[in-house]
Amino acid sequence: MPLPITSVTIWVMRPAATAITAVQRRVEDAMLGAVEDAVERAIAKGLVERIVEQLLREGIVERTVDRIFDERRVVDELAKRLIESEALWVLVDEIAQSPAVTEAITRQSVGFVDQVAGEVRQRSRSADARLERAARRALRRPV
Repeated sequence: MPLPITSVTIWVMRPAATAITAVQRRVEDAMLGAVEDAVERAIAKGLVERIVEQLLREGIVERTVDRIFDERRVVDELAKRLIESEALWVLVDEIAQSPAVTEAITRQSVGFVDQVAGEVRQRSRSADARLERAARRALRRPV
């Protein structure tokens, strides 16, 4: 039967948990440092180049690239068939006519119209101010 967790238990366990976390961090840091050192040594000794050369020599890179292109061709063919299918366009029509989509388009249109109107107002004010300054200068009145 498990013992109940009390404030005393937590008080006793908290320092142990903190110590374990600190040790865990030190171990992780040491492991990371060891991995970094190993990678640096492998690069310095030319191991990476030898591995790449062997992958090329064995045809592994070529087979992998071919597999990627084959998968891409399959995806392209599926996309082409999907675009050509009548079912897709029926689905697109259904979605386009849905109330949620028409409402979103209406909101977007209203927002865009408000944005354009605001820009036109701002440009109109700027143009009015420039014309007024030009007129005052032409009439030699203080700006």
